[in-house]
Amino acid sequence: MSSSPAVSLRRNGTLQSCERCRKNKVKCDHSTPSCGRCLAKDTDCVYAAAPTTRRFRVAQFDASSGRVRTARAQDAEGDGDVALESQGQPGPEQQQRQQTALSPDRHPDLPVPSPTVSPEAIEITTPPVQTSGFVGPGSYRDLPDYSGAAAASPGTTNHTIDRKRLDLGLQILDFLLEHGALLQNQVNYVHRVIRMPIVPPKIMLPAVESLFSTIRNDIPPNDSDAKLRMVIRIFQNSYQPIRSTKHTTVDEICQEITGENLRWETIGNVLVIAGLCLILIPLRDFAQLDSQRRNKDDLMHSFHDIADVLTTMTSVSPVLNELGVCLKFNQFLLALCRFGDSSQRLYSIFMELTSSIYATGMHQDRAEGPDPTERTGFMYQWRRRCFTSVFSMDKIIATNLGRPPLISRNYCVLDAPLDLDDDDLTGPGLEHALEKLDGNGWNTDGRRRSTTYMRLRYLLATVREEVLELHLGVNTCVAPGRAELVLQNLQSIWDSCPEAMKYTPAVWTAGMCPHEIWFLIQFYMDYLYSIFLIYRFNARHDQSVETLAGLLSAAKSVLSTVLAFNEHRETMRQVRNDFSSIFLPYGLPCADILAMELLYRPEMFSRFDSGIDGGSGIVRAELIRELTVYISCLSWMPGRDGNSVSFSREVQERLTKVLDQIIDSSSDSPSPAYAMTGLQDARLRVGMMADVPDTAGPNFNHLFFDWDTTMYLDSQLDLFSQSLM
Repeated sequence: MSSSPAVSLRRNGTLQSCERCRKNKVKCDHSTPSCGRCLAKDTDCVYAAAPTTRRFRVAQFDASSGRVRTARAQDAEGDGDVALESQGQPGPEQQQRQQTALSPDRHPDLPVPSPTVSPEAIEITTPPVQTSGFVGPGSYRDLPDYSGAAAASPGTTNHTIDRKRLDLGLQILDFLLEHGALLQNQVNYVHRVIRMPIVPPKIMLPAVESLFSTIRNDIPPNDSDAKLRMVIRIFQNSYQPIRSTKHTTVDEICQEITGENLRWETIGNVLVIAGLCLILIPLRDFAQLDSQRRNKDDLMHSFHDIADVLTTMTSVSPVLNELGVCLKFNQFLLALCRFGDSSQRLYSIFMELTSSIYATGMHQDRAEGPDPTERTGFMYQWRRRCFTSVFSMDKIIATNLGRPPLISRNYCVLDAPLDLDDDDLTGPGLEHALEKLDGNGWNTDGRRRSTTYMRLRYLLATVREEVLELHLGVNTCVAPGRAELVLQNLQSIWDSCPEAMKYTPAVWTAGMCPHEIWFLIQFYMDYLYSIFLIYRFNARHDQSVETLAGLLSAAKSVLSTVLAFNEHRETMRQVRNDFSSIFLPYGLPCADILAMELLYRPEMFSRFDSGIDGGSGIVRAELIRELTVYISCLSWMPGRDGNSVSFSREVQERLTKVLDQIIDSSSDSPSPAYAMTGLQDARLRVGMMADVPDTAGPNFNHLFFDWDTTMYLDSQLDLFSQSLM
């Protein structure tokens, strides 16, 4: 009787049978050195050194018992369910993978695979998944008979989770177990200082507390099988839709995404928010969150790795819901911080995000009928928050890249979120809260709440899309007076918003939080910059003194507001160190227009009697001083490690040459005929000067027309918005 090696697992996750039992297709009891059947017949019992299978069999997960049933176990006589604990020693492939992961020579930057032995694949069963999402009236599937039949027919859908995704899930779970306390502190910290969270705190904060309570209670220390069972259970939950209606409450949503119903979307939002926090939080504040006093730069790589693991694992999920849209939005913000705003990868991520808005039908959410509970329901307002956040970001990207918006207002319901707190929507005082809203939908109590900021940014973005249609549209048949109507709409929105949301120079001495000032001044610049773009469009077709006066006055207002950051930069340092998102997208186009007009047609400045706000005209000496200050700011505003340092230096050098020509009256001035002629043939582009022909003379500087402006997207992350102490 020959000696046999220890019994190991086959590739399908079942225990190895001896060769005689396997060939005779009878049940083996897997005993060593001889199984019971061979021992009874007194025959040699041999276990092959490298067990194989005839074909791949997928293990099935039983959600009710938390056990895995393999196809081999189902076919074998009397085997029943195969629990995860019965999987014994890892096979040769798993052993080699574990040894590689635990080797001291392994590169420290590579993610460490989980040592847990996972089956080759798991098959989970869920209710039918509607992958098509929103179906509008233009679709051939929008038929009542077919939709009713589909809804009435019962059934299930099988999904196969391969071993690679199981291993990725185990890595995420290991990361949560290792950094649980820090992650929870980070999420709580962010929601103390965030101004416009896309996930309402009433959902996110209970969810993060329940998450770490669940994994601590359900996973005993060093229990690899319990971790695998939880990973499979999370997949099972994540492949089922969240049951919700317009009347679903906060508590019901929390039950759908936490505890026994824990989903990858919940975990994903926690990890991505923590990654954003790690990038943006000051060192002094991070030290208070981490009890182990680690360096946040040392943790950065592992946090980025786990974010990539999460993206890979969830990219093929067939289910899309509100929490998934929030996850994609937060992943976009994290990618913006990691890869910079010039990355085509970032633009692709945002295209997927906008597609998810259409797939979930958020763009056409409409409160129908006289029932006010639909419009004031928590789910409806949360979906409005998701839509308006993505819609506003879409217009920011379109403005700075000069690309058409991905979300068009012509296909969307443009209702803004109510200017109410989440507690007002879920508490008994809803009727009293609604009475505080004025005719324009603004709250009259004078408070600045998250929805107040989101509402104003969104309303300004709706007008910005109309401005972009003027600049980016190729249809030359623009209705007469269209620009004036857009300007009137913009001014109407600004006049109707609460006074507490309007920036004035008095905010610097009013004892306001620097983060609140940051947003107020940014909203004001969005308003002024839209006016600048409208006048710029008018100047393409109308070279009258009045039109040019409006354009230059608008540019002067934007530039003066941008320079307020220089005067109070020590205060603004409490918010962030990199000011390129202010000085470049807003300040550079306006400084360009002013400098070039001052160089080519200085005599026209004396003819302007008033600005856009009814103030005094543009004083040449004052304008030169402001241009000088702006040029000097380009040396410090990118921050120490800013992505736009080299570009800012180039802008500074070239604008300095223009300013030298303006100040040096002895130099030969170029012909004024080339000052604004580029506007007449529509060659003045956003963020650039006109493409002037080479016949302009030897003193003409080709400044901005060939610069890659796609590098300077204004991200407006609006993440941290008050004192970070």
